[in-house]
Amino acid sequence: MRRLVLGVVCLVDLCGPLAAQENWPVFTSKQFGLSIAYPDHLVDYPASRPAKGEFALKGGGRLVLTMDDLHGRDLKSFLQEAFLKDVDVTYQRRKGGWMAYSGYAAGEIVYGRTHISCGGRYAHTFLIRYPEAERSTYDPVVERLSHSLKVSPQFTAASC
Repeated sequence: MRRLVLGVVCLVDLCGPLAAQENWPVFTSKQFGLSIAYPDHLVDYPASRPAKGEFALKGGGRLVLTMDDLHGRDLKSFLQEAFLKDVDVTYQRRKGGWMAYSGYAAGEIVYGRTHISCGGRYAHTFLIRYPEAERSTYDPVVERLSHSLKVSPQFTAASC
């Protein structure tokens, strides 16, 4: 199983005038066929390892971006096993080739979105966990990250 992990830690007030000044470059992994826009102003570059797709951000949340081979498993059981073991899932939505889910775990909010590619072979996942107390900071970040997650064209064919 090939897996790209993009680790992120965040904590910044994104409200008001600062939101208009945000820089959101796109991180692209040709190897795994993924791209996602991320909040550059939150990245702690000395603690990051971009060559491995790992980015640390200032503060207390975590972001993970992966690509996994499902090996014939159904998406729901894969997500439960890989990411949601400790999560009380309170929301799930599946539409077309993607699924979004959220819930709570040990004082944290957990949100994820997974896109399926290659006729159901691969799962491309974005997952973020952040302290419940930081909801007003993280919710705008989550929405923008979620909508920016893209699967590259070589993985969008019905069969790869």
